[in-house]
Amino acid sequence: MRGTGEVGGTAGYQDLVTAATVGLDRRPLPVEALAGPAGEHAGVLDPGDPVAAFLDAAALLFSARRAGPVPAGAEGGPAWLTPAPPETIPELPPRASAVLGYVLRGGDADLLADLLTAAAGAGLRAAPPMLPGLLDAAIRHKALRGPVAAILGARGRWLAAFHPDWQRVADVAAPTTARSGIDLADESVWETGRRAERRDWLAALRASDPAAARERLATGWARETGDDRAELLRVLAAGLSDADEPFLESALDDRKQSVRVAAARLLGTLGDSGFTRRAVARGTATLALGQPGTRPALVVSLPQSCDAAAARDGISPARPSQAVGTRSWLLTQFIAAVPPTEWTARLGLSPAELVRLPVTGGFRADVHAGWRLAAVARRDAAWAAALLTARYDAVEGRPPETWPGPAELAAVLPPAGQLEHAERFLADHGPGPAAVAVLAAVPGPWTDSLSDVVLEHLARGIIQTGRPRRVSGLLTPAARKLPVAGRRDYAAALRALAQESSPDSELYPRLRRAADTIDRRRLFLQELT
Repeated sequence: MRGTGEVGGTAGYQDLVTAATVGLDRRPLPVEALAGPAGEHAGVLDPGDPVAAFLDAAALLFSARRAGPVPAGAEGGPAWLTPAPPETIPELPPRASAVLGYVLRGGDADLLADLLTAAAGAGLRAAPPMLPGLLDAAIRHKALRGPVAAILGARGRWLAAFHPDWQRVADVAAPTTARSGIDLADESVWETGRRAERRDWLAALRASDPAAARERLATGWARETGDDRAELLRVLAAGLSDADEPFLESALDDRKQSVRVAAARLLGTLGDSGFTRRAVARGTATLALGQPGTRPALVVSLPQSCDAAAARDGISPARPSQAVGTRSWLLTQFIAAVPPTEWTARLGLSPAELVRLPVTGGFRADVHAGWRLAAVARRDAAWAAALLTARYDAVEGRPPETWPGPAELAAVLPPAGQLEHAERFLADHGPGPAAVAVLAAVPGPWTDSLSDVVLEHLARGIIQTGRPRRVSGLLTPAARKLPVAGRRDYAAALRALAQESSPDSELYPRLRRAADTIDRRRLFLQELT
């Protein structure tokens, strides 16, 4: 496609800017030859009044630019547009659309994602008038791209093709949706399609013939861009097997870091790959079970350096912050690369027993950081649950990518475990920022038990001096995750708490807004059934 303002006549937007800069006396604007779709309306301009013509030309050209690109070969107005394909799924009911529009205008991206996910789960699509706003919101908020892509419908995907940024949103469609109806016999998609189309075509081939998909990718590997290589390589996660190991090993030598990272992650999930064996050998050499004192402890042997083989496998000698030593960081990475089950097998203790052991040399946080990274990467619920029970004296200065917090660990647990952990965490630590992060990560709706604990903290915040600010953070996740149906009307409960607080309190308006949000969620979800 080519941009508006660059086809048709000769006077484009840049000519307008130049004329405005140097003056119409020095650079007259040929308004009778406006470029692009604006030229079709040049007849409305008054050549006898250069200033008025200039301002009207500016409006025409600016509107043409805002309208977006015109496909090559277009002859003019709406007649050249190919009609949107027919819809195959029903549209959101009007009242649900009204709620969605209200939330969209309010800018609450998290709540919007919740509602869009619920709509997609109910097999519904967004109403056409909402599509531009939803696509724009997804450009601004990356977390919205998946939820928005899931409810575009045929018209939304058609519309997205006319705006490059919108198309990138549409390309994030869930793989199962994107692969439906793909014709593997049409190899032109693989040869000339956009990145997302080629990814989906390869994914469809991978689903039907894993070896053929790998070979197709390998055949043209050198001709792919670095970003394309990284995205296409991730397709091999489906149906991954030992047969993929040689190709993935070769990708560890790729010049693009994102490709090397993707290859390492895939190789790490192959239980008996050479990559995993190398990682286990490096990691287990750093940690042993011993008894240097009166009780068992984990004895640390710090890595001396990062050799070429370790660097090839993704180990970085560059420490992530001043709070972490170079060799300590190597220790953490060596341990993080080992499958967590390897430690229980080799040391003969359960995860809960291992995390309680003292660690020699003051390296407890470094060892646990490696275990945390491994538990999150491998989605190991047993290790995540054990690490959530451990207490730490000081981990300040560690960036999040080196020290997954309670919310990230809890996300590994099954839903029931997440809810139990959130209730326990709130009881142990109080309603501070860490508890808010944990609550925000717990899937909703919350259990009545957890919901009642949150309400109890809010009630205490109303009557205790200095508490409103501390508990007000609970209202953000509460508005999204308190149940909208069941034994208790939580919207009414929040309004009752608002009545008990002073109208001048910072909690008063936030309690009422949270109650309103619950009511909107209830209306939206009722409309989906």
